[in-house]
Amino acid sequence: MKKVFYIEKSDFLRSMMEFALKAKGAEIYTVETIENNFYLLDDLTPDLILFDVETVALNLAQLAEYSSKAILVGLGSLEDKSRVEAMVKSFMTKPLEAKNIADRILGILDQ
Repeated sequence: MKKVFYIEKSDFLRSMMEFALKAKGAEIYTVETIENNFYLLDDLTPDLILFDVETVALNLAQLAEYSSKAILVGLGSLEDKSRVEAMVKSFMTKPLEAKNIADRILGILDQ
Protein backbone atom coordinates (compact mmCIF):
# COMPACT_ATOMS: atom_id res chain seq x y z
CA MET A 1 0.00 0.00 0.00
CA LYS A 2 1.37 3.40 -0.98
CA LYS A 3 1.79 5.92 1.83
CA VAL A 4 1.19 9.60 1.16
CA PHE A 5 1.86 12.41 3.64
CA TYR A 6 -0.03 15.63 2.82
CA ILE A 7 0.74 19.05 4.31
CA GLU A 8 -2.04 21.57 3.66
CA LYS A 9 -3.54 24.38 5.75
CA SER A 10 -7.00 24.15 4.15
CA ASP A 11 -9.30 21.68 5.91
CA PHE A 12 -11.37 21.31 2.74
CA LEU A 13 -8.40 20.46 0.52
CA ARG A 14 -7.00 18.02 3.08
CA SER A 15 -10.37 16.26 3.30
CA MET A 16 -10.79 16.16 -0.48
CA MET A 17 -7.34 14.68 -1.02
CA GLU A 18 -7.78 12.20 1.82
CA PHE A 19 -11.05 10.97 0.32
CA ALA A 20 -9.65 10.71 -3.22
CA LEU A 21 -6.47 8.86 -2.26
CA LYS A 22 -8.18 6.47 0.16
CA ALA A 23 -10.67 5.60 -2.59
CA LYS A 24 -7.67 4.50 -4.71
CA GLY A 25 -6.30 2.33 -1.91
CA ALA A 26 -3.56 4.63 -0.62
CA GLU A 27 -2.74 5.18 3.00
CA ILE A 28 -2.82 8.95 3.61
CA TYR A 29 -1.73 11.03 6.56
CA THR A 30 -2.52 14.72 6.69
CA VAL A 31 -1.34 17.65 8.80
CA GLU A 32 -2.13 21.36 8.73
CA THR A 33 1.50 22.43 9.23
CA ILE A 34 4.85 20.66 9.25
CA GLU A 35 6.54 22.76 11.95
CA ASN A 36 6.04 20.35 14.85
CA ASN A 37 5.33 17.26 12.77
CA PHE A 38 8.65 16.24 11.24
CA TYR A 39 8.74 13.30 13.64
CA LEU A 40 5.74 11.89 11.73
CA LEU A 41 7.80 11.77 8.53
CA ASP A 42 10.44 9.77 10.37
CA ASP A 43 7.89 7.43 11.96
CA LEU A 44 5.63 6.91 8.95
CA THR A 45 8.29 6.80 6.21
CA PRO A 46 5.89 7.83 3.44
CA ASP A 47 6.51 7.03 -0.21
CA LEU A 48 5.38 10.49 -1.27
CA ILE A 49 5.17 13.85 0.49
CA LEU A 50 2.61 16.20 -1.01
CA PHE A 51 2.81 19.79 0.20
CA ASP A 52 1.47 23.26 -0.39
CA VAL A 53 4.51 25.49 -0.96
CA GLU A 54 3.06 28.37 1.07
CA THR A 55 2.20 26.07 3.97
CA VAL A 56 5.79 24.82 4.31
CA ALA A 57 7.58 28.03 3.29
CA LEU A 58 9.49 28.46 6.56
CA ASN A 59 10.46 24.78 6.66
CA LEU A 60 11.24 24.19 3.00
CA ALA A 61 14.95 23.47 3.48
CA GLN A 62 14.23 21.01 6.28
CA LEU A 63 11.55 19.30 4.17
CA ALA A 64 14.00 19.00 1.26
CA GLU A 65 16.15 16.71 3.41
CA TYR A 66 13.46 14.03 2.98
CA SER A 67 13.84 13.92 -0.81
CA SER A 68 16.13 10.88 -0.55
CA LYS A 69 13.48 8.98 1.43
CA ALA A 70 10.28 10.06 -0.33
CA ILE A 71 9.15 11.65 -3.56
CA LEU A 72 8.36 15.31 -3.01
CA VAL A 73 5.44 16.84 -4.89
CA GLY A 74 4.75 20.55 -4.59
CA LEU A 75 1.42 22.33 -4.95
CA GLY A 76 0.96 26.04 -5.51
CA SER A 77 1.13 28.85 -8.04
CA LEU A 78 3.50 29.15 -10.99
CA GLU A 79 5.60 31.58 -8.92
CA ASP A 80 5.92 28.91 -6.22
CA LYS A 81 7.16 26.41 -8.78
CA SER A 82 10.46 28.24 -9.30
CA ARG A 83 11.11 28.18 -5.53
CA VAL A 84 10.90 24.39 -5.27
CA GLU A 85 11.63 23.12 -8.77
CA ALA A 86 15.06 21.74 -7.85
CA MET A 87 13.77 19.67 -4.94
CA VAL A 88 10.48 18.22 -6.23
CA LYS A 89 9.82 15.41 -8.66
CA SER A 90 6.54 16.94 -9.76
CA PHE A 91 4.62 20.17 -9.31
CA MET A 92 0.89 20.82 -9.63
CA THR A 93 -0.60 24.28 -9.89
CA LYS A 94 -3.60 25.35 -7.88
CA PRO A 95 -6.50 25.30 -8.16
CA LEU A 96 -6.37 21.54 -8.42
CA GLU A 97 -8.89 19.70 -10.54
CA ALA A 98 -10.57 16.94 -8.57
CA LYS A 99 -10.96 14.76 -11.67
CA ASN A 100 -8.28 12.05 -11.61
CA ILE A 101 -6.14 13.86 -9.00
CA ALA A 102 -5.56 10.65 -7.03
CA ASP A 103 -4.48 8.76 -10.18
CA ARG A 104 -2.10 11.57 -11.09
CA ILE A 105 -0.53 11.67 -7.62
CA LEU A 106 -0.22 7.90 -7.29
CA GLY A 107 1.09 7.70 -10.87
CA ILE A 108 4.09 9.76 -9.80
CA LEU A 109 5.14 6.87 -7.57
CA ASP A 110 5.20 4.54 -10.57
CA GLN A 111 7.50 6.74 -12.67
